[in-house]
Amino acid sequence: MIIIAHILAFALIFIASSFNFMDFSLKASNLQFFVDLPSLLIVLLPTIYYAATVHGWGIYGNSWKALLESVDGIQKNQLEPTRLCLRDLGNLSLIWGILGTFVGSILILQDMDGVVAQWGLYPSIAVSLITLFYGILFCMLCLVSKSRIERRILD
Repeated sequence: MIIIAHILAFALIFIASSFNFMDFSLKASNLQFFVDLPSLLIVLLPTIYYAATVHGWGIYGNSWKALLESVDGIQKNQLEPTRLCLRDLGNLSLIWGILGTFVGSILILQDMDGVVAQWGLYPSIAVSLITLFYGILFCMLCLVSKSRIERRILD
């Protein structure tokens, strides 16, 4: 059931990001502005590395079970470590998103003339902000799964 909720949430985000407010229509070509592989790697790779090394691969795997499946498949004694892993995943993804935005902004400001001449200012700022978007999105997913685990712990 949780995978359906995640799909619906992403569908709403995609609809909102492809909506053209000038003529109130959907413009699918706007979705290309929300896909940037280097920014996604800046957020996810350090976050995953930290969670897997600190919490162990088993607990890290349980966190993905909680994200994509049901928390019922996780043993009772592993719920608290999985909750902590999800907390760290969410917090770190947000932190790396903010750091990616700062690094992108610093690089833009260091070579403002070159950036404006080659790409233009606004697309460069958009790429620097997309890391924050990815961090917030992943943090949201972890927050929802962490809440589900906390409810199961209380039961």
